[in-house]
Amino acid sequence: MQIMSVLNYITWNVSPFIYEGEHFAIGWYGTLWTLGLIGMLITLLITFKHDGVPTQYALITFMVSLVSVIFFGHLFQGLFYEWYYTADEPLRLFGTDWHYRNYYFEHPLMFLTFNHGGFASHGCVLGVLITGGICSKLFKCDRWYPTDRAMMGLFWVAVAVRIGNLINNEICGIETTLPWGFCFGEETFPRHPSQIYEILSYLLAMGVAWWLFLKKEGGQYRGMLSGVIMTIVLLLRIMIEFVKMPQMAIEQKWVLLMGQWLSIPFAIYSVWLLFYSLEQGKQTNLVPFTQIARTGKKKE
Repeated sequence: MQIMSVLNYITWNVSPFIYEGEHFAIGWYGTLWTLGLIGMLITLLITFKHDGVPTQYALITFMVSLVSVIFFGHLFQGLFYEWYYTADEPLRLFGTDWHYRNYYFEHPLMFLTFNHGGFASHGCVLGVLITGGICSKLFKCDRWYPTDRAMMGLFWVAVAVRIGNLINNEICGIETTLPWGFCFGEETFPRHPSQIYEILSYLLAMGVAWWLFLKKEGGQYRGMLSGVIMTIVLLLRIMIEFVKMPQMAIEQKWVLLMGQWLSIPFAIYSVWLLFYSLEQGKQTNLVPFTQIARTGKKKE
């Protein structure tokens, strides 16, 4: 990376590989994903310990989160971001020719190859919400207890992925004349570093969430931490998408990009969740987790 002395723009030419040998290579993206998951595990261990809940419950929550986040993140990527244009054999749909195909619809078995297609962040969020429901059944506790803490852990995955996108010159912004614009790869004109904008939104959301958790007993409000994180991130995501390049040709004539369309229902839900959390008020007795914290056993 080179920073111009007059700071007209930043030339970004970082290698996507940590090590690139003759027979194998180690990429930044996969390594960062792994580090993000480790950060998620550490967050769960810290937050569960803070509440006096045995470590095994944090480990189970992490394992369920791992499967859910990877599965639904990959699923959303396939459903919403793997469309491509083809001039051959258009599909007649509502009186118009539909020239777009979906890679996974045509190659469904390729869905099992997680090294193709990547992961959509909205699917990862859905994975955490589903994790809360699954763990609440396993632990016989309120669903928002594991959900809130897993959502805090998802922060590390989100930051890691966006750093990986930045290194790989992916999900770049539109052209800009601002002094912090990035010239990605071989390009000779600067673009908005939209990956960094999203990282900053994650940092803001997690700063507020940790402050609520540690200073304001936010962990005792059902869904407050998840509501705060999702509201901040998703509302800012809708704004950041206005300076993003379309990821697919299908988006070029849309009023909003795919990321914005997906963010809107999640954002509405997160705002509702905040009001719901405040209406429910502080939960002083999270049964049976209070019983688990005291005895290390589930309440019969």
